[in-house]
Amino acid sequence: MLSSQGQTKTISSGHTISQTIGQQSTTGNSNNETVVMQGFQQSLWSSYIASNDKNEIIVKTYPNPFIDSVNFQFSKSISDEISVYIFDIVGHLVYQHKGKTATSILTIDLTKLPRSEYLVQLRVNTMTYYTKIIKI
Repeated sequence: MLSSQGQTKTISSGHTISQTIGQQSTTGNSNNETVVMQGFQQSLWSSYIASNDKNEIIVKTYPNPFIDSVNFQFSKSISDEISVYIFDIVGHLVYQHKGKTATSILTIDLTKLPRSEYLVQLRVNTMTYYTKIIKI
């Protein structure tokens, strides 16, 4: 371990290494240099998911974990267009879809996504819903 608890260290090659506990792993750019940070997963997803309590519509996600497709069942019919955004663990948008559903169940085929955890955001005019899904 080169550093811990938020400390950073610059090694002889000029690379700066930071390692902390309690931070979500990220990859990005800073000052035109590649920066890779690694830590134990503790993301903001839980705060997004907790915001679902404000929604009038209840959404059930199943199966979760899933293999190829995942279903979102709404407690009320939704006639408006539904926007689906799926993000990987570092926050990159990996899937986007807009459409309507004739029933109260929206099925999304995610066969092409690799096995991982994802954050889902469903948006309708009257609500925004978040959930975590796991592809196995």
